[in-house]
Amino acid sequence: MDFAKSDIQAMLLDSAERLLSENADVEYWRHQRSSALGFDEARWAQFAELGWLALPVPEAAGGLDGTIEDIALLNIALGRALATEPYVSTVVLADHVLKQAADEAGSLELLGQIAGGTLRIALAHQENGAHPLDVEAGGTLARPSAGGYMLSGAKIMALDAPSAGQLIVSARMEGEEGTGLFLVPADAPGLSAESYALIDGTRASDIVLADVALPAGALLVGGNRGATVLREAIDRASIALMAQAVGAMEAANKICGAYVQERKQFGAAIGSFQAIQHIMADNFVAAHQARSMLYHALANADQDQATRSAALSAARLVIGEAGQTVSRNGIQVHGGYGLTDEYAIGHYFRRLMCIEKQYGDLIQHGQRFGDSIFG
Repeated sequence: MDFAKSDIQAMLLDSAERLLSENADVEYWRHQRSSALGFDEARWAQFAELGWLALPVPEAAGGLDGTIEDIALLNIALGRALATEPYVSTVVLADHVLKQAADEAGSLELLGQIAGGTLRIALAHQENGAHPLDVEAGGTLARPSAGGYMLSGAKIMALDAPSAGQLIVSARMEGEEGTGLFLVPADAPGLSAESYALIDGTRASDIVLADVALPAGALLVGGNRGATVLREAIDRASIALMAQAVGAMEAANKICGAYVQERKQFGAAIGSFQAIQHIMADNFVAAHQARSMLYHALANADQDQATRSAALSAARLVIGEAGQTVSRNGIQVHGGYGLTDEYAIGHYFRRLMCIEKQYGDLIQHGQRFGDSIFG
């Protein structure tokens, strides 16, 4: 990999440092968590002005046509600041699906709206009882009806759906093989959603589709390609989330480093105690291992499915375990009360826990990685 930063990457880092540093404290995070959507829509508009939402969008739609490496770099900065905006759902995952859609003109229009900050899209794929790494739709069915489709089924844990104007819904195609990906308005008749907050302040919804009528153009990707496109999109989203985890770990280590130099016991800074030094050393090593495995996933992002999946699951394992090490040790060096809402380290702990559970957890990625080795 080339570690020299491009002009776009230098611009991203500069803009991220200026904007995100203004609102990266406990009071801001608590305010956002109690807001209606869990994030500040005014700051989302700033993301658009700075070109962050246009980063992977094609130039034909007014975007910057950036790479997955560009996305990862920005998401490291978002992770450091514990940004709860639905960046991964809309700008990473939905962008990839739309770029693979059959209706190129319609997709470019939607991508332009994403780049301008006027459209947010969430994925509704996971179903109750289904394996989180399975990209084939289960119980949700799309039936041909009056020149279009009728969708019926239920989805759970649709991340960022409460703030989305459109949903990408996966469904089995009646009379066909495979999974189709449909663009469904969030307020479509027959669609109901139960929204809730996760422990890190982000939002999700459980969705029921009761004979939701859609035009033929709502089918973005047909059944013969739907699962492949969805797997690619989720893998890219996982890379972005891993980048956020790396940023969050590095920020947590910085917070803990400052704390152990300030907190005194028995007349000395606790950072001078050997036990604390061992904990901080473990955190330092874990964060660097996590960043290395993020690079490993990036280096294999465009490989064939088997190679990409193995590299991504290996990275998810290391980064997930590192996130637990860093955040739990961070709570420990704060004396346990770091878990309370008044301390920044508690917010990083909750965010890292949520990231580890999204798009497959440690156990599921461990199984997939083991299968890739032992067949």
